[in-house]
Amino acid sequence: MQQSSESSHALELIANEFLKYADSARIQELEAELKSSFDLYDTDNFRIVHVDAEELAEFSFDFFLPSLNEILAKRKFNLLVNKLNTDDNSFTILLNGSVVTLYGEEDLRSWNFWDVASRNFFKELNKQLVAKGVDEQFCLFYGGNDLHAMLLTDKQYSLIADYYRNVPKEAPYKP
Repeated sequence: MQQSSESSHALELIANEFLKYADSARIQELEAELKSSFDLYDTDNFRIVHVDAEELAEFSFDFFLPSLNEILAKRKFNLLVNKLNTDDNSFTILLNGSVVTLYGEEDLRSWNFWDVASRNFFKELNKQLVAKGVDEQFCLFYGGNDLHAMLLTDKQYSLIADYYRNVPKEAPYKP
């Protein structure tokens, strides 16, 4: 990407409160990183978390849940996730009390279960965020072991998607 595009998109993101929840001691540094290299991936912005689709699909929520809850706490939202039962053939969880089937047998056979589990998890979480009046939704980046989730407003999502319009593998996608 060209420097002017980075700067323009970065300025719009900043104007649209991308750093609203960021660590106040790092605001200037985070702004500079955004302007110079469109760096969205610093966890001190309290928007992004490394999820790892394999960990999610294998019910290893402790891998990402503490970081996810740290982000959500800034929005006065808490997430409780447990596998519904210990049956190995059950692919169902409780997400804040709501029953969610992460994937099914067909997803296992077709090797789509990592992607399906991630999408189902974040669709339900986004539904709960809307119900609580949070004006942000989780968007996903990458997949597999590199899966990341970023909490964005619609405008922030549009700005980032536009920035990466010519590099679809880098663009966020909705679950």
